[in-house]
Amino acid sequence: MISTSTEKIYIVKKGDKRIVVELCRSSDGKLFVVPINMVKHRYVTEDGEEKEWEYDTSKAEEIDYLSLPQNIRSALSKLHLL
Repeated sequence: MISTSTEKIYIVKKGDKRIVVELCRSSDGKLFVVPINMVKHRYVTEDGEEKEWEYDTSKAEEIDYLSLPQNIRSALSKLHLL
């Protein structure tokens, strides 16, 4: 497993689509672009209780896709998410 730290969190908009994108950097300096499509998850615990977990976007910066740096846009376009 690679240890990373989150540098920035974006809510990226392109048209009517929106996704959360984390920019994470490893200890050796590599940048990882982590797209997150679903921000709400439902799961069932071992005792059968249904719970909901939501990704915290309070620290995220909302940004238009074209305002992102070229290397991040390139990584997202290869994934065909936006």
